[in-house]
Amino acid sequence: MNRGRVFSGIGFFCFVAAVWLSGCVRLSPGNEKKYLLGTTTFKGNKIIKDSEFEALIPQKPNRRFLGLPLYPYLAFYQAASVTYDSAYHHRKLDSLTLEYQRKSDSLEGNPRQLKIVQRKYARKIARTRRRLTEGNDFMRIFGEPPVYFDSLAITKNAEKLRGYLFNNGFFENEVRFTTDTAFRRIRTTYLIQENRPTRLRNVQYSISDLRVDSLVLSAKDQSTLKSSARYKGDAFEEERIRLEILLRNNGYYGFSRQSITYLINDTISAPATDSLFRQVDVFVRLEAPNGQESFKAYPVESVQFEVLPPDNSPDSLFQRDTTRFQDIRYVFTDKKFSPRILNSKMLIRPGKLYSQEDERETQRQLSLTDQFRFVNYGFDTTAQGLKSYFRAIPLDKYQVTADVGMNVIQLQQAPGPFANLSYKIRNIFHGLENFEVNLRGGVEAVTGFNDGNLYRSQEMSVNTSLLFPQLLFPGNFRYRFGRYNPRTQVGLGFNYVNRPEYARSSAKAAMTYTLQPSTTTFINLSLLDLNVLNTTRLAPEFERLLDTLQMQGNNLFNSFRRSFVSDVNFTFVRNTNLFIGPPKKASYLRVALESGGTSIGILPKQQQFIENVFGNNLQFFQYLRWNVDYRRYLPVGRRASLVARLNTGSVYSYGVNSVPPYEKYFFAGGSNSVRAWLPRRLGPGSSPPRITSANFTVEAPGELLMEGNLEYRGHLVHFFGDINYAIFLDAGNVWTLPTTTSAKTGEYAAGDFRWDKFGKQIALGTGFGLRYDLQYFVLRFDFGLKLYDPNRQEFVLDEFSWRKPFNTRQPNYLNFNLGVGYPF
Repeated sequence: MNRGRVFSGIGFFCFVAAVWLSGCVRLSPGNEKKYLLGTTTFKGNKIIKDSEFEALIPQKPNRRFLGLPLYPYLAFYQAASVTYDSAYHHRKLDSLTLEYQRKSDSLEGNPRQLKIVQRKYARKIARTRRRLTEGNDFMRIFGEPPVYFDSLAITKNAEKLRGYLFNNGFFENEVRFTTDTAFRRIRTTYLIQENRPTRLRNVQYSISDLRVDSLVLSAKDQSTLKSSARYKGDAFEEERIRLEILLRNNGYYGFSRQSITYLINDTISAPATDSLFRQVDVFVRLEAPNGQESFKAYPVESVQFEVLPPDNSPDSLFQRDTTRFQDIRYVFTDKKFSPRILNSKMLIRPGKLYSQEDERETQRQLSLTDQFRFVNYGFDTTAQGLKSYFRAIPLDKYQVTADVGMNVIQLQQAPGPFANLSYKIRNIFHGLENFEVNLRGGVEAVTGFNDGNLYRSQEMSVNTSLLFPQLLFPGNFRYRFGRYNPRTQVGLGFNYVNRPEYARSSAKAAMTYTLQPSTTTFINLSLLDLNVLNTTRLAPEFERLLDTLQMQGNNLFNSFRRSFVSDVNFTFVRNTNLFIGPPKKASYLRVALESGGTSIGILPKQQQFIENVFGNNLQFFQYLRWNVDYRRYLPVGRRASLVARLNTGSVYSYGVNSVPPYEKYFFAGGSNSVRAWLPRRLGPGSSPPRITSANFTVEAPGELLMEGNLEYRGHLVHFFGDINYAIFLDAGNVWTLPTTTSAKTGEYAAGDFRWDKFGKQIALGTGFGLRYDLQYFVLRFDFGLKLYDPNRQEFVLDEFSWRKPFNTRQPNYLNFNLGVGYPF
């Protein structure tokens, strides 16, 4: 028997036992016989979910790791508290306070120096006070103080549960609790009897104004108070808010929810034949706002939009220009904007009834134009209606931004820098247009090479864009989408990429329409997207590999010919994961559709015209491409979430050469895909890695992509930002689509997709990661390990060596991915 392994196993067991029992042996600071707070469970509830009760309990037990009975945070805290001396910090705080008072008294006649001393000592005193109340740095950052059982708190919690049940219609509820002790922890069980629920029998509205009564009744199906529904206290406040919004969106400017009262008749008992529930009647009464004898709907009497001087400069220094367009008065100071374009953003209009929704949407649309530093609005009431005014301060006309950073994909390669330089001109044609030039240059570490050498990819690009705050269509059609943040982007760009396998340049011209129907939904449509691609260099070995593939029937070589690509593409994005803070239930859906070369069939002379302009040796592509990316975010704790992702797509080529442009292929592997494989090197199918005679692995393009990811995300510590962890499982691959010849002969290539084979060709990888969330960006470290290799069609986890985890010469090793942002 290997003695070293025996001792290492015993040591690991002792460590786990110490972490598990941490905090169980030590008592409270005064050696009082206190028990730590254990888990909380709920029994007996049938309708109200446990998660609703858990949200009412403020005391949470010490955090466990991955739900296991391991308490590392408490162990760290108690280990660090051994050397913690609270008396020392008391003395230091007293000393700092006296020293600060002495210096403040001596500088009483010197305000400038006094302010410096105040700032200096404020930081020192705050830091010392924090260490006195929360412990030393190790205790605060890596540890968690013990949470002790408090019988008084448990009693108060039971009262909270009773109140919550009562508020949700269980007027006759009963709540008791029991406790039991295990490993110095007291576990609490709340025994809940919901008993009969209370339902709403009749919901009636009492409104003296006939017009308001008609308005409320027309929207009654949206009410949160419905007959036969269970009584819920929150529904009454939600109904107040709904009615307030309803009336304020229909002209009742002064109406507020305080004018809504309820009368609840709870003396009604259930019929004798049915005692399963109680019943109540609800009377909703709407009264006119305070100070008014009746409800008054306010029409908009006038609208004024004023652009104020920049930097709050006096109006007298600038010439004011006033104009009217469609009954709205526009006042410009220093800078002029197109009244016609602004008019399409103004949803508050003279003659219309006041609408709170139009008011806020107008402000949002004006802010989205990227022309104004802020937009303020207000209303004055008159006998005839409302006088509305919008005041805006413009942003600087010219803006230059620059940023630099590092591109790193794998640990085995050195990082590469990148730099961006942008120059923006706002309101260039006085129609709220933005013109922008962007220069980018970068060096990126290229992975997938097995000879130990360093390979890099250089990229340089220049892009120009002209952004219009409207849809550029003939006639007045382009002014009809002001509520949906319409934009048209006309762009020209040039990009150059130099990789070890090839050097490639592209020139692009595009015209894209964008709509944003809501804060979570985005729609892009590009009717014009033209690209001229030119491969200026092919590495000899890579060229020989392409020739070999061509002899095998693979036409990938044609993707590197000088070519012209025209396509029409459509993208729909719905993203509800827009909030910062604790994990929330959310989803993300992206659907992208693309048709390349469609105009060739519609305009027969187009190809001849393009060849006359760019030359006769152009490759033309015709293809159809689609891609669907769906993600689901589910909170599973206070600071933990489970994220699932499904990403799939395909590209189908037709025409003369039946290949898509190289940029339209799908790739698998890397930091946003199957992380146990190197970027763009997985697949296709069960194909072995394509390795040239110089012993480097080239990219593996595919025409069909299927991949899925499952990731558990949790929180570790806070240290100038949140340090989070993740445990993930990745699966997927890419495939080539079988040719007609393969289907007829039955001779399929290893990378061809076949329903009877694809299950064995799904790569599996797992791993863990760390994420440093600094709010401005997230720095991500992921370590991927292969579980199942589709090339060998066998599980390979046993081939991993803990002695040399990052040795790329091993069949299986930890593949390190460093990225910015979450993988999905």
